[in-house]
Amino acid sequence: MSIPIGLQLYSLREDAAKDFVGVLKSVAAMGYEGVEFAGYGGLKPRELKTILSDLGLEVAGSHVGFPQLSEQLDEVLNFNKEIGNKYLVCPAAPRDLLAQGGADEWKAFAHTMSAIGTKVKEHGLQLAYHNHSWEFKTIDGQYALDIFFANADPSGVVAEIDLGWTFHAGVDPVAYLEKYKGRCPLVHIKDFKKDGPQTEVGTGDVDLDGITDIAPEVGVKWYIIETEEYNMAPVDSVRVGLNNLRAVLQR
Repeated sequence: MSIPIGLQLYSLREDAAKDFVGVLKSVAAMGYEGVEFAGYGGLKPRELKTILSDLGLEVAGSHVGFPQLSEQLDEVLNFNKEIGNKYLVCPAAPRDLLAQGGADEWKAFAHTMSAIGTKVKEHGLQLAYHNHSWEFKTIDGQYALDIFFANADPSGVVAEIDLGWTFHAGVDPVAYLEKYKGRCPLVHIKDFKKDGPQTEVGTGDVDLDGITDIAPEVGVKWYIIETEEYNMAPVDSVRVGLNNLRAVLQR
């Protein structure tokens, strides 16, 4: 069974702020199979579910900030259950932890996330953590991200590995994805030039062939394109990225 391709809507954040439903229509027209949310455009869950159904879009996941997960979890769960979402993704650790947290702080964060993940699972959803490049700082000979995942309940907190940021950190994204086999249902696909800037998916140096070869074996359920810096209009950028990723998958 082929792995579907979704779009993290943060990629089209400026357009979405002006016309959220219009962006959903554009994404569906491009041929994306799903979307990952980073906000819901002010729509009620029932209204959003109807729009997604009409457009033939599935919910790949939803990025929900740590403050919301820790302070407004019931509200988050109710909304996401109603729209048919399975994955709640914490997009980043608290800023103070990212800036200066040591091993003990990362372990404590893992335990907190595990407790949240337990409640999320009780409601039939799954909690995940999404990385940037800064979680690859080394603490006592280990990446902070590895300390986190080693101390988080593997059934309660899974990984959404951002393979572009992994590459940007100087880590082999294919090997890192393989390391979390069975624990990584979602991956972010973004691209960078080697030692250079972010670029459209398929126009940089991230090994998309290697990633797509290993992803089914790892247990990836969704490829989610996310582009934050562009060489063209954002809507054209995510269209190019989709076409390039499809071309890789068809080789």
